[in-house]
Amino acid sequence: MFQRFKSRFARQRLPQLKSHRSEDSKGYFQPQSADELSATPLRRQYLQQLWQNSALPEGLYQRFYLAPVKQLLGSVQQVPATPEGEWSALGGFADLTLAFTACTVRLAKGHMLPPGVPPETQASQSLLWQAMVFWAALFYHLPLLRQLEGELENGYHWQPGACIPDTPFRFRFHSPENIPAVPQEVFLAASLVPEKAMMWLVSVPEVWHCLMQHLNGRPSTVPLIDTLLQEAAGQVHSPLDKQVASPTVTEMAFASETGSVVVPEITLNPPVSEINRSLPSATDDTRTLLSLFQSTD
Repeated sequence: MFQRFKSRFARQRLPQLKSHRSEDSKGYFQPQSADELSATPLRRQYLQQLWQNSALPEGLYQRFYLAPVKQLLGSVQQVPATPEGEWSALGGFADLTLAFTACTVRLAKGHMLPPGVPPETQASQSLLWQAMVFWAALFYHLPLLRQLEGELENGYHWQPGACIPDTPFRFRFHSPENIPAVPQEVFLAASLVPEKAMMWLVSVPEVWHCLMQHLNGRPSTVPLIDTLLQEAAGQVHSPLDKQVASPTVTEMAFASETGSVVVPEITLNPPVSEINRSLPSATDDTRTLLSLFQSTD
């Protein structure tokens, strides 16, 4: 009986080992499904951490977090994050992205965002700002894909991150002088954000602008978010870790509370016609979310 159970358990674990298999004799890899690519023990661990630190209900988590993650995994397949170093193994880009995203979301969980605004505003927008941190983290390493080029078995070009290959593929790193200078990150990011999530993001212009600043490589309109991303980059040994002497998340939060450091605040100036409106309730964010799903997709 034990041997039968052991054999069945071993068979169930086989799909987890497929995502790091080698290429064929011509250097081509067979494309894998997102479920296969997310089934390694390490990636399952990262996804579990992401779920545990998410404040979204399960249904919205599946659509707004897990679906974009799986789409990204499918579109990058086995590519490494770097030509050498800690994240240079097959699948290194996916491993790095999941590790970094899970770490950033965990760090952000203990903060009310954005800092410097009334508590009522924080309460009404908390879910949206936390989700924005997730997307900023998921997109953080997209610039690394510029150094890669791919080819399908039928001879067509394949750009890792742009689409899911439907035939065997191979890839290589550009030489440093041939890495494209034109950014592609905004296009790749836009393809990953579900339509309903996009509607949610633009419902609060400050959130939308903050994410756009990040995607364009500019300092965030909320410095705390840059600090969260940078601290996560250091913790996972990201190749994009800037190694700057910036305050930690804890130091920044303490400084904000004590007033010893002036942290730039977001300007939230309502129209004159809305000045007499009551402050948003703590359930406004949830109501906005639910309203997005009242119409049929």
